[in-house]
Amino acid sequence: MHPLYDEANEVVEKLRAARLEVAHLSAELARAEYDLRVTQARVERKWIKKAGGEKALAPTAEDRARILLVALDADEEYRAALERRDTLALRLEEARVEADALRNRLSVILAAMRANEP
Repeated sequence: MHPLYDEANEVVEKLRAARLEVAHLSAELARAEYDLRVTQARVERKWIKKAGGEKALAPTAEDRARILLVALDADEEYRAALERRDTLALRLEEARVEADALRNRLSVILAAMRANEP
């Protein structure tokens, strides 16, 4: 057995775990993005209803967009959903970087193993 065999197997297991983490975080991020969109719709609907309709909120679409952006920024539920989504996006990116690093490490180990073959 090659002396790097155990190390290669260890990296393979870590890579498997990192890929599973990426998959789980991807699913969690998709849910967080959905929740964020639903929260945004709720906040916007509340403000439009409170104003008596879209035209009553503001005369133009651009004005309404600005007003709703400020309303979203002031809404605690929306800010919490946004923070959750952003945190998950960062964790996902970190998990992808870790998986890439493990894949690169495995490639180096395999190259070293092949270089030592008779």
